[in-house]
Amino acid sequence: MTPRIVTVTLNPAIDVTYRVDALRVGETVRVPDVRSRAGGKGVNVAAVVRELGGESLVLALTTTRTPDEFRIGLDELRLAHRLVPALPAVRRTVAVVTPADGTTMLQENGFPAGEAAEAGIVAALRAELAAGAGAVVISGSVPAGLAADVPAKLARLCVRHDVPVIADVSGAALREAARSGAVLMPNEDELADLAGSGQDLVTAGAPAVVATLGPGGAMAVTAGGAWRARPAEVVTGNPAGAGDAGAAALAMHLTVSEVDWPVALADVVATSAAAVLRPVAGEIDVAAREKWSRAVKVERIR
Repeated sequence: MTPRIVTVTLNPAIDVTYRVDALRVGETVRVPDVRSRAGGKGVNVAAVVRELGGESLVLALTTTRTPDEFRIGLDELRLAHRLVPALPAVRRTVAVVTPADGTTMLQENGFPAGEAAEAGIVAALRAELAAGAGAVVISGSVPAGLAADVPAKLARLCVRHDVPVIADVSGAALREAARSGAVLMPNEDELADLAGSGQDLVTAGAPAVVATLGPGGAMAVTAGGAWRARPAEVVTGNPAGAGDAGAAALAMHLTVSEVDWPVALADVVATSAAAVLRPVAGEIDVAAREKWSRAVKVERIR
């Protein structure tokens, strides 16, 4: 039986993608191609886990209003979910994609969570851990109304249940999560913001740090060694969701007792690159990922 990956999204979204010929600031731009779907980083992770052949469940906050567009969107994606109504509304993000300029992201901060949000999400995660989870991925921003340490609290709950957990968060939430027992998955800027190297974080107690480096690939640091992986080729397209795809690949590897880190890191890079080829976040080019997984160059750096 395939281990189930539970993803946690505290600040969900309705993701809207506009594909236009050109983005002309100050002018009217007609949009011939519009796509809208339930989103948020954890939703993207869950969708990619399914494309990789795994089982996933979206655990998220949602709106207290009806109809709930986010819940309906998850049903349309056929993603299993457990939702905690605690937001006055679900924010929207807009990706404007043009052939010449790439992707421009417009992201709402989101609406403040209600007083019961933290207790609700903790109780929901505890129930899902009791039901069985191979790994948990906590990703995305923390809405107003929740403290920055909530992802760290959720990560510690996973650790107490002996379930591997990834924290793909940023800012104050990442700093709080650094000592939670989670595998940390910052990008290059977020790692620099922690004012320490990946080795420092592992020495301080993180099981591993997997830093995504955009077109440069990724780096993994563990107590047993450190590796750098570079993409097999230059990939252009829509980078939105590439990091989420990498987190999905890593979560699948964490469900086994002994992680082969060079193999896992190559998969992270290949899966991230395969997401760039797709027009919306939460999808990957499966054939490209399979080809690149074998071609990614991994070198040991420690």
